[in-house]
Amino acid sequence: MKQVQIVSPDFVNQVWDKIKHLFEKSFKVGTDDCTLDQLRLLLVQGQQVLFIVTEEENIIGTCTVEIINYPNHRVVHITTLNGAGLVEESVIKQFEDWAKSQGATKIRAFAHEAQARLYKMKMGLNPVTHVVEKTI
Repeated sequence: MKQVQIVSPDFVNQVWDKIKHLFEKSFKVGTDDCTLDQLRLLLVQGQQVLFIVTEEENIIGTCTVEIINYPNHRVVHITTLNGAGLVEESVIKQFEDWAKSQGATKIRAFAHEAQARLYKMKMGLNPVTHVVEKTI
């Protein structure tokens, strides 16, 4: 069975070399809001949370999130999701249970069109808006 494990900020550096290759695709298709090194710093500082997904003691994926507090909701925002076979019921349930334990009322992710379809199909995340931006 796949297990979702939280990596404490104190241990991010100890696992980093084992997982950094998993982030490569996210950083090729994502935004330029932060670099991989900057994400690592955010994780070490506790500004984002790192999850690893294991199967038979092998790390098969990672997920990073930030928690955002709004007046009406506490949102767990997925910032990266890396690896194969992560968007399946047992993994999602473990992640959702953690989010609820943190007081979250919503889970959110920015996604390209194909990713959005997968999030909807596998996790029940519904499109709520389109994000547009311009670098100035």
